[in-house]
Amino acid sequence: MIKYLTILLLACNTLQAQYYHRIPLCYNGIKPVRYNVPYNSQYQYNYQVTNGTVVNYNNGNVLVDWNDNPGSGQLTITVTNDLNCGSTINLIMETLPCNLTTIYAPNAFTPNRDGINDSFKVKGTNLRYFELTIYNRWGAELFFTRNINVGWNGTHRGRLCPQAVYGYKIKYQDHKNYYHTLVGKTSLVR
Repeated sequence: MIKYLTILLLACNTLQAQYYHRIPLCYNGIKPVRYNVPYNSQYQYNYQVTNGTVVNYNNGNVLVDWNDNPGSGQLTITVTNDLNCGSTINLIMETLPCNLTTIYAPNAFTPNRDGINDSFKVKGTNLRYFELTIYNRWGAELFFTRNINVGWNGTHRGRLCPQAVYGYKIKYQDHKNYYHTLVGKTSLVR
């Protein structure tokens, strides 16, 4: 599992960003979790973690082994330049019981090929079935998938879709075999 974190060195001692990450307690098959931070060899990086251990860090890739107990943890990354000015990002991690189904759909995405939020991608835990459909404002279907790992890249039939608000419908089956439908909107920002 890879999470992408963004940090920019703008001014001294600034909190640049705060991220949230939920993982199920039964995530043993994907341990440790890899976080990708844009790396610049001119800066110094400091990694601190609570309720887990930094296993390895190299050129922006940080491997964290979160503890196998309920609760939350935090990964703090501080970037400092040669003038001792630094910026910090925090990642708050929350562990979830394995018998809980969760689903998250972003309210915006930016398909500009910068490697950050380039697709509308739904995240979920303990899903037995998943289906995602994207619609334009007239109700025409633009995208469909049954694979939660595949996101919509903001195109339709090979053409870029304009910046606008698009509707989505998610059908899923939870860990107790009940079916649910989630309807919402997301903004495509260019």
